[in-house]
Amino acid sequence: MDGQTRSSRGPILANARGGGLLLLLLAAAAAEDEAVARWKVWRADLDHLYEKIEEPPSLREIFKAKGIDWKAVTKEANGRFATAAAAAKKRRGDDARADEITFYGVLRYVVGQLRDSHAELTVAKEIATAWQEAQPRSFDAGIELLPGTHGTILVANVFAARNSTSPLAGKGVAHDATLLESVNGIPAAKYFAEKARAKYEEEGGQSTLGRAFVEALNDLSMPADGSLELVFQTLKASEKECEKYLALDPGKREKAFARLPWKDKKTSLRWSECQNTRNPRNFVFRALERPELVKTADKEIWYGTLPSGYGYVFYGGVSGTSRQGLDEACRALADCPGMVLDMRLNGGGGESGIEAFDAREGSWKKPVAVLVGPKAISAAETELWTLLQMREGHQCTARLFGRPTAGASGDKIHFELPSGFATGLFVYRHWHGGRSQIEGAGIAPDEVVDQDLVELSLGIDSCLRRAEEWLAKQ
Repeated sequence: MDGQTRSSRGPILANARGGGLLLLLLAAAAAEDEAVARWKVWRADLDHLYEKIEEPPSLREIFKAKGIDWKAVTKEANGRFATAAAAAKKRRGDDARADEITFYGVLRYVVGQLRDSHAELTVAKEIATAWQEAQPRSFDAGIELLPGTHGTILVANVFAARNSTSPLAGKGVAHDATLLESVNGIPAAKYFAEKARAKYEEEGGQSTLGRAFVEALNDLSMPADGSLELVFQTLKASEKECEKYLALDPGKREKAFARLPWKDKKTSLRWSECQNTRNPRNFVFRALERPELVKTADKEIWYGTLPSGYGYVFYGGVSGTSRQGLDEACRALADCPGMVLDMRLNGGGGESGIEAFDAREGSWKKPVAVLVGPKAISAAETELWTLLQMREGHQCTARLFGRPTAGASGDKIHFELPSGFATGLFVYRHWHGGRSQIEGAGIAPDEVVDQDLVELSLGIDSCLRRAEEWLAKQ
């Protein structure tokens, strides 16, 4: 009987196992069908994104100005998409989240290759978070850097460098008189130039190389599984030596700079010393010699009087109350012989206020020196373009100092993928009045000014100082 029982159980178990296998096969087929259906929907999403990007009539001019090979971009994106869809079809079981992360990566690649500082892509928070967590981990170096004269890279922003979280704390470095000499044995300027090129061409998202260079300086990070050695060189110059150097014409300072005395001991820093640091990422000072400032009715506009007697206005953003704020500042500084308008950190916005400097109807009739740089973006660039048009029409006396702006100005077009997977925006119209290209080029200053290390050591903002020197000649 035991034998009969055992023999009778055999077919029953076999059938049960067969049924389980059948259920597994059916489940696998269902998962495959679900994944295939998902990627079919996303294929339509990708095609829709191409259509939105290709809408502008000036598309060829835009891509030519930025050096974008759009056919190569779509070919690469289609290849990534096809590989991911095929892998999803072949795998066992379904993994919707893995597919979402992969497709998000494809979309990020396409939008990033527009080289548009405005371009952004918004998806469900959990998808963006999962994508970010899947990226290689790195640590912020916690050091604020900016371009210096003579091709140097300076340790900038005294507050950031002297903050207790700075990895240079306790290393005997005079942060306001220090430059970054090399990164992993590569001269610092060359290292960041290469990083900037990668950000511009490979990662995308930056409208100009100049903007990408600044972002590379602000993004100095240490790979968790790699190494990064930073070598610093600190100036050791007496007050008399500094005064002698500063008395030279700016064009003659380069040779003198190399002859300045430096500390014998260089300071090195390895990535392991930077794991817990944080970088405030301010990049540009509002003004090293900043006077006491008064806030206007517009929270982004502050004013004060410089020790030199010239007015100083910090213009940090553009809004519907910008004109009101600038008018208030201009009236308060009416007795000053000239004004410095600092727009280096102006992140844009909307509306306009720059007409306050139009001699025909504005509240300021005297010379204005404008400080600009790669952080000035979007509506800030539109404001500057308008100011230049007023200058061309002899409605104001103005001169720009600093570095070219971000090169990201224009009307923004919003899009939504048919499936609702993502929304986003990028710039649609890239030209102003058919005469001035801003997108992909930026607005160049009349006088390029980088921070001088010797002036930095004395707390002097080089860009502000050049602006004051020009005002004194007006």
